[in-house]
Formats: sequence, structure tokens, C-alpha cells
Amino acid sequence: MATAPRPTGEQRFKDPRAAKIAELITPTITAHGLYLEDVELSATGPSTTLKVSVDLLSGTEQVDLDTVAEISQAISARFDEEDVLPELESYDLEVSTPGATRPLTEPRHFERNVGRLLEITQAGHSPILARLQAVQEGSITVIEQKPAPKKGMPVKHGDPMEIGFAAITHARVQVEFSHTQ
Repeated sequence: MATAPRPTGEQRFKDPRAAKIAELITPTITAHGLYLEDVELSATGPSTTLKVSVDLLSGTEQVDLDTVAEISQAISARFDEEDVLPELESYDLEVSTPGATRPLTEPRHFERNVGRLLEITQAGHSPILARLQAVQEGSITVIEQKPAPKKGMPVKHGDPMEIGFAAITHARVQVEFSHTQ
């Protein structure tokens, strides 16, 4: 994928403070059956915001608000036990999910969106709209959705096609307000 997959392990968090926080909170997040997507520290004037993004590791379900609230409380309690950011007098903790339209940069992001409509750009091609059918090692299977020739006419669908992850330069879920499969 031209949108580079996020590094893993020690290289995952470039900011050493974010890496320290990630190391501290990952067991708490994992204990709740979630995956730590990202940790970001951003300073605006005298205040600092710590943004923690969590997601389910697999499946197509969404993280509910009650779970996000539980995680937020658990992280806050963990921070109370250990002075995580001693250089800061105060900070705001924001815990959320990555959001429906985040770029899909890892195979598991695609796995979490099977059945959804994606906008996919491949190297040297125009973006296409396609319904994600399956994720295999190294590729995805999609059915392209072509616009209706005239208003009120049904959308046209192509044949299933396989796209290698290496060919994908950008992919994002398209929010649909109604969908029947």
C-alpha cells in the first residue's frame, strides 16, 4: 500500500512520550478486548491533549460508547497510579475510535470493513467505488460499483476482482445511510 502501513513494535510510536504511554496502557486496552490504534499528544498553548484511539482487533462490529467510556476511566485510573507525564501540570484525555472514514492502511483495517463500500485508488488509476467482499493474504476482493447511467436507474456492478495491497495507494470507507445486501 502506498499509504504506508503503520510501523509495528518499537517503531510504531515515533514520539517517545507516546511510546511510553502506549506501553503503559496497552495491557488495560487489551484486557477490554480492544486494540490500541494510536496515541497522539498535541499541545495548544498551555494545554495538552492526549488522544487515544482504540478499535476491535477483528470482526465488523463497532466499539460502543459504553466501552469507550470504560476504557477512558480505566486509562485515567492507570494514569493516577503512575505519573505518566510529569512535565505536564494538566492534560485532557480523549479516548475514541478511529472513525468511519479513516484511511485503511493495514490488512486488519480491511478485515474490519468486509461488506462495506470503499473508495479505492490504485497506483496510476482513478479512484473506484467497490464493495469489499473478502480479504486474503496480500490482497482484497471487491465488486466495483459503477454509477447509474441516469438518475433513478439502478447502480451497475462489475465482476469480482482482486486487488493486491501493494497496488493500493489510498482506501477509505464510504459512509452509507442505507444499504441492503
